[in-house]
Amino acid sequence: MTSIGTARHFQPHGTPGHVCRDHNRAVLAPAVAVEALRQGLGPELTDAQLDHCAELAERNPLSDTSRAAVRTALEPALSVRSSPAAVHHRLFTLTPGHPLRVRVGDTEYFLVPIPITL
Repeated sequence: MTSIGTARHFQPHGTPGHVCRDHNRAVLAPAVAVEALRQGLGPELTDAQLDHCAELAERNPLSDTSRAAVRTALEPALSVRSSPAAVHHRLFTLTPGHPLRVRVGDTEYFLVPIPITL
């Protein structure tokens, strides 16, 4: 498994803590979400199921905010069949650190929002 890397390895020294937490959550959520998808789970999974998926992904116990990010990543994928309004809403109301699931052809991806500081 590859990784985008944690904020420590990606963000410049002095990056605000909230940006680093959002970055790390954006990296964590897809790893846990993939384990949930492998088990046939969706965004309605229980906290116990989330904890089990985090364990399978070799991740630390999840905060409530990280649990929400995983649930967002498990929402039905956007695709070319999604209405422009649905795409606009899901993309531009995305909470920092919450990945977005998309389908292109027969393949699904996570759009991982990595924050930047300029």
